[in-house]
Amino acid sequence: MYIKSTPDVFEDLARRAVVQVSGKKDEHKIIFLKSWNEWGEGNYMEPDRQYGRGYLEALRRALS
Repeated sequence: MYIKSTPDVFEDLARRAVVQVSGKKDEHKIIFLKSWNEWGEGNYMEPDRQYGRGYLEALRRALS
Protein backbone atom coordinates (compact mmCIF):
# COMPACT_ATOMS: atom_id res chain seq x y z
CA MET A 1 0.00 0.00 0.00
CA TYR A 2 1.22 3.50 -0.73
CA ILE A 3 1.30 5.74 2.33
CA LYS A 4 0.70 9.49 2.11
CA SER A 5 0.24 9.34 -1.65
CA THR A 6 -1.54 12.29 -3.24
CA PRO A 7 -1.84 13.55 -6.79
CA ASP A 8 0.60 16.37 -5.93
CA VAL A 9 3.26 13.93 -4.69
CA PHE A 10 2.69 11.74 -7.74
CA GLU A 11 3.00 14.74 -10.07
CA ASP A 12 6.33 15.70 -8.50
CA LEU A 13 7.69 12.18 -8.94
CA ALA A 14 6.39 12.00 -12.52
CA ARG A 15 8.07 15.33 -13.33
CA ARG A 16 11.33 14.00 -11.90
CA ALA A 17 11.07 10.92 -14.10
CA VAL A 18 10.51 13.10 -17.18
CA VAL A 19 13.56 15.21 -16.32
CA GLN A 20 15.58 12.03 -15.75
CA VAL A 21 15.00 10.84 -19.34
CA SER A 22 14.92 14.22 -21.06
CA GLY A 23 18.62 14.19 -21.98
CA LYS A 24 18.54 10.69 -23.45
CA LYS A 25 18.23 9.69 -27.08
CA ASP A 26 14.60 9.42 -28.20
CA GLU A 27 14.66 5.63 -28.31
CA HIS A 28 15.78 5.61 -24.67
CA LYS A 29 13.16 8.02 -23.34
CA ILE A 30 11.09 5.36 -21.64
CA ILE A 31 9.25 5.67 -18.34
CA PHE A 32 7.35 2.69 -16.97
CA LEU A 33 4.25 3.43 -14.95
CA LYS A 34 2.82 0.62 -12.87
CA SER A 35 -0.86 1.37 -12.46
CA TRP A 36 -2.50 0.93 -9.09
CA ASN A 37 -5.76 -0.71 -10.11
CA GLU A 38 -6.39 -4.40 -9.64
CA TRP A 39 -3.60 -6.03 -11.63
CA GLY A 40 -5.79 -8.93 -12.70
CA GLU A 41 -8.02 -6.59 -14.70
CA GLY A 42 -5.24 -4.95 -16.70
CA ASN A 43 -2.82 -2.15 -16.07
CA TYR A 44 -4.03 1.36 -16.73
CA MET A 45 -4.63 4.49 -14.70
CA GLU A 46 -8.20 5.27 -13.82
CA PRO A 47 -10.08 7.67 -11.54
CA ASP A 48 -10.53 6.65 -7.92
CA ARG A 49 -13.03 7.46 -5.20
CA GLN A 50 -10.80 9.70 -3.13
CA TYR A 51 -9.18 11.94 -5.76
CA GLY A 52 -11.36 11.35 -8.82
CA ARG A 53 -9.27 12.25 -11.88
CA GLY A 54 -6.55 13.78 -9.70
CA TYR A 55 -3.80 11.31 -10.57
CA LEU A 56 -4.69 11.39 -14.26
CA GLU A 57 -4.55 15.18 -14.30
CA ALA A 58 -1.28 15.14 -12.34
CA LEU A 59 0.27 12.88 -14.97
CA ARG A 60 -1.00 15.12 -17.76
CA ARG A 61 0.57 18.16 -16.11
CA ALA A 62 3.88 16.35 -15.53
CA LEU A 63 4.08 15.38 -19.18
CA SER A 64 3.20 18.81 -20.54
